[in-house]
Amino acid sequence: MAQPSRARDSLPSLPQVLVRILDAIYEDQADLQKLSAIILQDAGMTARVISVANSSFYYRGRRQESLDRAVLHLGTDAVKTLVMTAAMRQLFSRFGRQDPRFLKRVWRRALVTASLSQVLAVLTSYPRPEEAYLSGLMVDIGQLARLSEDPERYRPLVAEAADDQALLHAEQELYGSTHADVAAGLMEAWGLNPLIADAVRFHLEPPLRVRDAHHLAKLVNLAYAMGRPGPMGHEVLEAGDILFGLNEGLTEELRGRVSDDVAAIASSLEIDIEADHDASDEGAREALGERLEGLSQLARLQGELARVAKLQRHAAVQRALLLTFGVQHSLLFFGDDERQFLKAWIEDDSEPAFLLPLEAGRSVVADAALEGRPVRVLAEDEAKLSVVDRQIRGVCGSGPMWVQPFPLDTGVVGALVLGLSPEQMEQLSGRGSLLAAMAREIAVALGADQGAAHPDAEALERRIHEMVHEAGNPLSIINNYLAMLRIKLGEEHEAQLEIGVIREEIERVGRILMRMREAPREAEATELSLNHEVRQITDIFAASVCSTRGIDLQVDLAPGDPPLVQSPDHLRQILTNLLKNATEALDDHGTILVKTRDPVSLGGRRYTEITVQDNGPGLPAEVMQKLFSPVVSTKGAGHSGLGLSIVKRLVDEMDGIVLCSSGADGTRFQLLLPRAGGA
Repeated sequence: MAQPSRARDSLPSLPQVLVRILDAIYEDQADLQKLSAIILQDAGMTARVISVANSSFYYRGRRQESLDRAVLHLGTDAVKTLVMTAAMRQLFSRFGRQDPRFLKRVWRRALVTASLSQVLAVLTSYPRPEEAYLSGLMVDIGQLARLSEDPERYRPLVAEAADDQALLHAEQELYGSTHADVAAGLMEAWGLNPLIADAVRFHLEPPLRVRDAHHLAKLVNLAYAMGRPGPMGHEVLEAGDILFGLNEGLTEELRGRVSDDVAAIASSLEIDIEADHDASDEGAREALGERLEGLSQLARLQGELARVAKLQRHAAVQRALLLTFGVQHSLLFFGDDERQFLKAWIEDDSEPAFLLPLEAGRSVVADAALEGRPVRVLAEDEAKLSVVDRQIRGVCGSGPMWVQPFPLDTGVVGALVLGLSPEQMEQLSGRGSLLAAMAREIAVALGADQGAAHPDAEALERRIHEMVHEAGNPLSIINNYLAMLRIKLGEEHEAQLEIGVIREEIERVGRILMRMREAPREAEATELSLNHEVRQITDIFAASVCSTRGIDLQVDLAPGDPPLVQSPDHLRQILTNLLKNATEALDDHGTILVKTRDPVSLGGRRYTEITVQDNGPGLPAEVMQKLFSPVVSTKGAGHSGLGLSIVKRLVDEMDGIVLCSSGADGTRFQLLLPRAGGA
C-alpha cells in the first residue's frame, strides 16, 4: 500500500480548484466556511487537509472527520501553506500535462458520487450527511495515488480496462490489491473513522453483498453506481430498490439533478470534462502560476517590511514595493480618527504633503477610500482629474495610477496609491485581490506609526476602561434577569442551585474584568472550603459538556475540609481550565477523575493535593516540551493556547506546585497547594 504521508502529498488536484482556493485565501479575513466549500470540490485537497489535521503535530485527542472541523482546527495559515505546497507540486509536475482528461474525469466522478451520497443520506434519514459526502468524494483517491506513484504501469492499466470490474481484476493481478483497498487504507492511516473508509472500500461491491452493511457503505455504493456516465441501466435501478427501496422515477430524478449541479460547477470553474487538453487547462495552469507568484511576492513584502520597520514609513513602503513588486513610486494615505481627512507624507517630512477631505468628489483617492473600491487612473483620464489628483499622479511618476483602499482594525480608512508603468497596469488589472492583500500588509506593518492605529498608553488605558464599562452593562442585565427568575420560580424550585452557580460565575467574570482597570495586585486570599469549590465547578461541567457528550466525570473528595487560605477565584479558574482541556482531549464517553487528598508531604512541607485526570490519548511530545508556555494553540480557531500558562501563573501566585504526566493511558495534572500555616 502507498505510504500515507507520501501519498497525501502526491495526490493531484485540478488547477482550476486550486486557483479558486488561493483567490479565497487572498481575501481579507478569509471565510473558513467559504474555504471549506471550495476545498470540498476536490478529493485530493480534501484528503490533504483532513490527514494533516489528524497528524501527530495537530492531534488533540479527537479525530477530525469533517472538512469544516479540520479547516477550523488548522486555521487559515496552515490551510494556505497546504494549498501553496500542493499548487507548487502540481505546477512543476508532469501529472497535469500528461493526464488531464483522466484527472478531470476522476474529479467529476468524485463530485457526482459525493453529491449523490449526500442527497441519498438526507433522503434515507442518515444523521450525518457530511460523512456521506466525504466518503463519496474519496472513492478514487486510490487511483490518484497509484497513478502518482507508478504512472508507467498504471496508466495503460486504466486505459485498457473495459469497466470498473475489469480494472479491479487487473489491479489485483498486478499489485495484489485494488485501488479501493488503497484508498480505504490511506483514509484509516489519516485518522478517519473506519466506517468512512469501509464505505470507500466496498463502493464497487455488488448491491446484494452490501445490502446488510452499515448505512454509509450502502449510500456510497448506490451513489457511485448512479453516477456512472451514460444511460442508467437496469442493474442500477435494481440496486436502488435492493438497498433503499427507491423507485425508478426517483432514482433517475436524483441522478439528473446532481449531474446538472456538477455540470454547473464545472462550467463556473471553466472545466471542459470531455476535452483531453484545451485552452482552459493551460489557462488554469498559468493562473495557478500567477497566484503562486503573488503569494510569493506577499511573503517577500512581509519580510521586507519587517526588516525595514525602523526606517521612516515612506522609505519603508517604497523600498519594500520596489523589491517585491517592482513598483518605483507610491504614496500611503492614512485617515484620521474622525474620518475627516486623508494624509500622506513625502520623504517623511514632519508635516503631511497632502491633506484630502474625506468627501465624495474631492479626489479619486478620497472616493476610493469612502467607497471601499479600487480606482484606476489612466493617461486619458488626465483632463477629468482635480489639481490635487494631478499632483499625486505627478509624485507617482505621471503614468497610470492605481488607488487601493484599505481599512484599519480601528475602523479608520486609508489608501495606497501606486504609480505604475503601462505594462504593470495591464499585468495587475485582473489582480485586485492581490493588490488588496498587499495594501493590508503595508497597513498592518506601518500602522504603528499612526496614532489612529496604535494609541498611546493613555489612550489605550482609556479604551480598556471603556470596554470594561461596556462589558459590565450586559452582565448587570443578566444578573437582574436572574434575580427576577429566582423570584418567579420560588425558593423551593430545583433550579435555584443552578441559578446561584450562574450568578457566582457572572460575578467572577466581573471581578476579572475589573482587574483590567486596576494596577496589578496580589489576589485576595481567604479561608475557603476546598470540597465546596471543587464540587461547584465539577457540577457545572457534569451538567453541561459532560452530559451532552456522555463523559463520565468522577469526583473523589478527601474527608472533611482541608485547611486552605487561598484566592477562590484563582482556584476556580485553575479547575475550569484543566477540566476544559480534559473534555476537549476526550472522545465521547471518556472518563475524567477529579480527586483531592490531604495532607501530602513534599520536601518536608505539607500540601493539599488536587488531581485532574483523563483517560484520553495523552499529550503529544511537542506539547509536553512547552507545556506551560504561552503558545499558538493546536486546537484551531477559538483557542488561544494560553490555558496552561494561566494555570501555571495562578499556581505560582498561590505558592503551589503543578505537575503533569501523560501517556497512552491519559493525562494527569496534580496541584499541590500549601496548607494553612504549613501545618
